Amino acid sequence: MTKHVLLITLLCASAHASVWDRALNNSADDATRDLYDAKMTEGDGATLLATVESASIKSRVDQIKRAEAAYRAAAAARPSEAEPYFRIGNLLYQMYFACDPPSMRLSTCDPAWATADQQANTVEAWDEFENRAPLDPRVNEILLPRAILNTKLIDGSAGDRRHLEASARDYQAALDRNDGLSKIRDDEQLLGNLAETYMMLDRLDESIATYLQAVAVGAARVSTMYGLAVALDRDGSGDQAIQRILAQGTTGFEAFQKEFMQGSVFFVPRGEENYYFALSNEAFGNYGTALEFWNRFIASGVHREFQPRAREHIEQLRKKHVRAEPPPELEDRN
Repeated sequence: MTKHVLLITLLCASAHASVWDRALNNSADDATRDLYDAKMTEGDGATLLATVESASIKSRVDQIKRAEAAYRAAAAARPSEAEPYFRIGNLLYQMYFACDPPSMRLSTCDPAWATADQQANTVEAWDEFENRAPLDPRVNEILLPRAILNTKLIDGSAGDRRHLEASARDYQAALDRNDGLSKIRDDEQLLGNLAETYMMLDRLDESIATYLQAVAVGAARVSTMYGLAVALDRDGSGDQAIQRILAQGTTGFEAFQKEFMQGSVFFVPRGEENYYFALSNEAFGNYGTALEFWNRFIASGVHREFQPRAREHIEQLRKKHVRAEPPPELEDRN
């Protein structure tokens, strides 16, 4: 057999193999498509049942689990598809974490169900969705809730920085894409949240600069002003920090406490709030209460990089012979 005849024979064999391979692959693709469609439909049906107003908490949770399992089966059938992951993230977020306003809150909006594991699952699902469909316009919808969920996953562990950096990226992306009608108000909130995230990453220069941007936008919330004060204090500008707090007046101080009690502002990890209340009480001359909050911040063990500054405050108060006084208890909604 000549080389040319052998080449033609091999090409023909390859062609026949390609025909059969395509037929088999198409058949396999049809089968996975059918399974994918069936599981997506099953997931959608279970999701709908989970939202029935008359459903018991057990029934609701069972349907959520069924829907999630179905979407994951669809994802396994066609791993390159982004849609199952969007629906998993959306399902978990809407059922467990989209809890405002209270009048619309589902029974699953409860710490018993809205666990850290569910937060992590929601974030992971949305990450997988964006990885597969980065240009999908719905990515814009998940930036803010994903940033907040990442922030709430902070627990003082070694993985905190990863969550904080992911949160910062989402806040910045949301700012870059924000062109809504409520742009000014949205920018103030996003900038304030981004500034706080920078502070938790110990990037104080960026934090202060971003807080100042939030203030420049206008109509800054008291919590934003207090965040700026804390960042300034931690950066060694204690006098400026006190002036920022005093500029909000006692009305602002009361509003900040009310926001905390209502859960409108939250602090992570647990214990960070003590720095805010210590600094604000010190600003208004409530030295005994301030000392108690400083002690609580130290005892919490959070943000060790900022504890030396807290100890400086404690030392200054002790030089004034201040004794710690239990503050009025604030209901912690974290």
